[in-house]
Amino acid sequence: MGLMFSKPERLAPGERMDGFRCGDPIVDARVATHASRARERGTAIVYVTRCGDDIAGFYSLSTHSIAREEVSGGWFRRNAPSQVPAILLGMLGVDERYQGMGLGAQLLRDAILNSLKVSELAGARALVVDPTGETASAFYRRFGFSDLPGTARMILRLL
Repeated sequence: MGLMFSKPERLAPGERMDGFRCGDPIVDARVATHASRARERGTAIVYVTRCGDDIAGFYSLSTHSIAREEVSGGWFRRNAPSQVPAILLGMLGVDERYQGMGLGAQLLRDAILNSLKVSELAGARALVVDPTGETASAFYRRFGFSDLPGTARMILRLL
């Protein structure tokens, strides 16, 4: 029988992610320094999936905007206000012990569904991500993300 992962839920106030390691030094450093404080600072909501008592994976979402003039063209910029509303997928990671089991795709699906809900309530043109490298870019591309023209970012259309 395979491992059972919980449905993603908000990281509890004051809960830390000690011991979480996904192997991406950028994500691991951000988890260690920012994840547990993001909610109390009002900068992001962190969602975690557990396997037993372990945090197996996580992602974070926050509201965001992108200056229209930063984008060199395409649907994102067309007929958009000077500050284009978006949702930022700030981080997504799967602990090394649970990689290769499809958990990253499950977390991304949950992030997209939550982003669609926010978009319906408050308006957001896209889900935006800043990939940490080509492996991450390829992952997001598999799920319909495209390059945001003129930037190193990737986007998934919500509206």
